Amino acid sequence: MVRYQELSILSRGEGSGRKHDNLAIRIRKGVDSVIMSDSKTSQVETGKLHITMDSNNLQVSYVSSMLRVLQAAVRDIARGVDDAHDLFEIHPQPVLLLSTEVDGPDLQLQIFFADPTNSKPMVELSAQAFDPFMVQFGNLLKLLPQPGLWGRVARRSGPSSIETETDRRLDELRVELRHFSRATLRFGKRSISFAGDQLEIE
Repeated sequence: MVRYQELSILSRGEGSGRKHDNLAIRIRKGVDSVIMSDSKTSQVETGKLHITMDSNNLQVSYVSSMLRVLQAAVRDIARGVDDAHDLFEIHPQPVLLLSTEVDGPDLQLQIFFADPTNSKPMVELSAQAFDPFMVQFGNLLKLLPQPGLWGRVARRSGPSSIETETDRRLDELRVELRHFSRATLRFGKRSISFAGDQLEIE
């Protein structure tokens, strides 16, 4: 059974890999198709951001904090989209809804924007927000200095990867996701996976 609730707390190409000390980063490029088995089809529903985590012994505080930061970052990015900006200037604003499902060892979270009056999914708005969210988050992770990737970003001379309020929120999200043994964010053909000391961006 899938439950919904509002987030009120708030051709495939070869991959390229880089390894720094105990950190492995793998970035796959040229992905233009996604092939999944029938049992996983529901995980790639249009207009939903999918987050997969280990379902065992999750700390409530970690999940709550991650969702709070995620919601703030997604809303920031949605407000910056020309075609979506006006929707956040009226009240009530679009709401973010969350559905949860446990599939064996995986906890599946599906997040999407919905009409505040009837909870009808707003697929276009979700796509306008989640696609740039994945792009900006992935770009931030690629640009961060390696020593600061898994901890707080160290101060350094020269241009910083953390330049805007949205970047700051995305950096907070990076820190929150590191609290979990594994976590994968997926929207459309893009995905960002944290697992132990590894980060994979597709």
